Amino acid sequence: MTAEGIKLLASRSEYELVTLESPTLILPRKFLFYQCMDFESVPRALRKNLLAQRVRQFSPFNNPASWQVSEGKSALVWFWDSERVVRMHHEQDLPTLSVVPETMLYPALEKGLRLQPCIEGWELQYWVNKLLLHSRWFANKPDAREQADFVRVCGATEDEYWIEGSAELLSKPWNEKAFWSKENLQSEAVAPRLVLGIFLAWFCLQLGLGLGVQIKKAFLSASVATKNHRLADVVKQRDGALQQQEFNQSVSALVDAPSQLHLVAQVRSCLASLDKFMILDWQYQRGQIAVVLQQDNLDTRALIEACNKNPLFTDVRAEPGITPNQSRLVFSLPNAVKEANDAQ
Repeated sequence: MTAEGIKLLASRSEYELVTLESPTLILPRKFLFYQCMDFESVPRALRKNLLAQRVRQFSPFNNPASWQVSEGKSALVWFWDSERVVRMHHEQDLPTLSVVPETMLYPALEKGLRLQPCIEGWELQYWVNKLLLHSRWFANKPDAREQADFVRVCGATEDEYWIEGSAELLSKPWNEKAFWSKENLQSEAVAPRLVLGIFLAWFCLQLGLGLGVQIKKAFLSASVATKNHRLADVVKQRDGALQQQEFNQSVSALVDAPSQLHLVAQVRSCLASLDKFMILDWQYQRGQIAVVLQQDNLDTRALIEACNKNPLFTDVRAEPGITPNQSRLVFSLPNAVKEANDAQ
């Protein structure tokens, strides 16, 4: 894939002799983003969903596609703009091709730093135990200063082993394991016997499982019925306990809430510095008090500062009223803040 469209790799003289095992669309390193993700503290069952979330988090694209290689408790992830790839297929009316990141067609390194020439540009790599911990692409061959900066960022030592990679591409991604193709099965003399042995083992396993199910069926039926009866009693008791807990929480919330008289007194103390004012409206709902005041030339900033000193209120704000000499004050109680947090 190039900036102008999808082209044959053989059109470039240095790649005339490259032969891949199947028709493949190679994504040059310049179009890829790379991350080495650590899942050491993440259960195996949750890694797939977490990896997809992290790809969406790191990717600048609306619809990213990715290539993932799992190595122990880490994952090597390359991602790119899938919409761009699909658009190029449609514009050139090409059949759907399997997509492979260019880096996967260069051999993995056991340990060290590698300056890898790419189809377009250069890539600096830092490998540890066959894990590509850091990668950075350059349009031109990086000079000594850029290489030193890369070594500093990835945390490698100054005497780390350096190697300049070869531009030759592998016939398939380096992480693919060897397996028997159809041609190999036809040519290998041992293959038919192995297939027959696998089939016999599978047949015996299925037969044993079927007999075991029949033997245990009657015993399990009676056991399940007894446990269902006991479980029904446990569920009934649990539902009653949950209902009682909800009732207790509701009563506790009502007991702990401040009374209307106490709130009136607190608001009146906040307005003690005002002269000749009039309260036109009072509303209390969902942990917030809304008071409409009427006074000429009301200094709302000083009033808010005075009201914020009252520990009963977590927030006080002023809003304009219907007329110029009216202001609407909103006092928030702690339970209003909790409700807002729960809503988030």
